[in-house]
Amino acid sequence: MPRMMDRPDGTPRTPTPDGLLTWLARAVVRHRWLVIGAWIVATGIGAIASHQLASRWYQGYSAPGQPAYDTSQRALHAVGAGARPPVVVVFHAAGDATTSDAVKKATERAAAAVPGALTSSYFSTGSPAYVSDDRHTTFEEIYPPGPNRLDLTSGTERIRAAAANGLPSGISVGVTGHDPLEEASRTGTQAGSGILIEAVIGAVGALVILLFVFGTLPAVVMPIAVALAAVLNTFTLVWGLTYLTDVSIIVQFLIALVGLGIAIDYALLMIFRFRDELREGAGVEPAIVETVTHAGRSVLVSGSTVAIGLLALVAVPVPMIRGMGIGGMLIPAVSVLASLTLLPASLAVLGERINRIRVMPRRLIDVGHAEDGVWGRWARFVLRRPFALAAIGLAILATLAGFGLQLKPREAPLADFPGTGTAITGRQMLADAHISP
Repeated sequence: MPRMMDRPDGTPRTPTPDGLLTWLARAVVRHRWLVIGAWIVATGIGAIASHQLASRWYQGYSAPGQPAYDTSQRALHAVGAGARPPVVVVFHAAGDATTSDAVKKATERAAAAVPGALTSSYFSTGSPAYVSDDRHTTFEEIYPPGPNRLDLTSGTERIRAAAANGLPSGISVGVTGHDPLEEASRTGTQAGSGILIEAVIGAVGALVILLFVFGTLPAVVMPIAVALAAVLNTFTLVWGLTYLTDVSIIVQFLIALVGLGIAIDYALLMIFRFRDELREGAGVEPAIVETVTHAGRSVLVSGSTVAIGLLALVAVPVPMIRGMGIGGMLIPAVSVLASLTLLPASLAVLGERINRIRVMPRRLIDVGHAEDGVWGRWARFVLRRPFALAAIGLAILATLAGFGLQLKPREAPLADFPGTGTAITGRQMLADAHISP
């Protein structure tokens, strides 16, 4: 039978149906310490799994089944190279570069700087395709060995140093190519900062927001603890998944940042409802049951929607994207599980103490009934002018959608890559010689 609780003023409350979420809430409250202990152990395993994953991520971004990919794999199998894009070493001389013994020896030194690489140049082929029309500029292509991986670098500076060693002052050298230009475009950015710094930045931003939302230390810490548990336990599942299929290294950032966002979001929703129930005079256990039954349903629906949306990425025939779909599906699922079990168990332990240890002044946080605050006034304003505000909202969305349709999702031409250094210098040398930008 549905359970009824009257409000402190005597008005009846909405009955709580004895459904699955209600049963779950009561079971979690009853076994709160067992639930918390299980999550602590599982989270510890997740911390270990996150380190084990370092050697198990899929590092490629190619598209199997396409002619270019299949050809590169045949070349890799046959000669040990061809899967990675070539590094281009460009030489410019005052005279004929093809007759310069110094340039020829420089190409040999550059090739030796990449053990196992294959090379091609005018000196190895005799082809005029490697020489500008005025014969002042020539280039060498160095094909690095091994498969293409996201964590590999081109070794641009090492190659240039080897080529430039002993060159006469009248001969200049630059090292460019697809990978060197990409690396140059990332110079000075946070590209190599790693997942830890990314997660810390997100957590600090979330902490600031939570301080202004809740104002008490237990309420602020709880969403971050739930997010940490969700992220690390997802790493455990992904660790097991890597033994069944390839999972892209990009998934670690998806798990950390998306997990941090949605887990905190779900915890916010649950804690808001729990504190409202306490404010209305409900006991701790009834408040948790009401929270899980009603707010928990919203969390469950939201998490399922996010999981299905990310899982749709498996339809893209690229292993990296498919791995993101499978791995990305797990983080909302684990976040929902943590919000419906770990969080209610923790709230059962904290009880009324959720509102203690205030770290922000009450006047900035607690406005009493939410209906009397800014959002309550906004809701009443919307209800008075629904059609006018709906028209304005649709106009804004249509404008933004129009800009979105102008996006051109493609790789930028190499001639447009920003950056500084030898990769840009080498590209300009090729362009000035009318060989290629």
